[in-house]
Amino acid sequence: MYQKTNSKIEKKIQSILEGEYEISVLGTNGKDNFPFLSKIITMYKYNKLYFLISDLSEHTQNIKLNHRVSIYFALKELNKTKSNNPRLTINGIIKKQALNKNDKEFLDLLNAYQKIEKGSKMWGMFSDFNFYTLEPQRALYIEGFGKAYQKNYFL
Repeated sequence: MYQKTNSKIEKKIQSILEGEYEISVLGTNGKDNFPFLSKIITMYKYNKLYFLISDLSEHTQNIKLNHRVSIYFALKELNKTKSNNPRLTINGIIKKQALNKNDKEFLDLLNAYQKIEKGSKMWGMFSDFNFYTLEPQRALYIEGFGKAYQKNYFL
């Protein structure tokens, strides 16, 4: 059904993770077992995918109940047939990072994140905002019709 990724596809996936996408969406298991989707800003640093999200948000409340999530990356739509545009989905386990707001690691992450998301330097210091990382389990890269690639990660 899906082709295995190769070095060319791996490079494309890597470039997406490093920020070459238009929008990223977090999928969690929501209320009454319905999927819950929310726009998030991802940051790839230290070979990890980071998110700075509020512990008060609905998606974070869902994460507390189920750590299995999906991240969807939509790329720039270049084709007239919208369903033929490239996209990436990563399934994995999301984990809250136990960092103190004054830790060098937290401050370094926040400084890097602020370059991607203006204003995050302020709200990132709010007590309810924390960094989360994703441990990937599966990547599905759709390059277009008949061009679907899958990578399974083994932890």
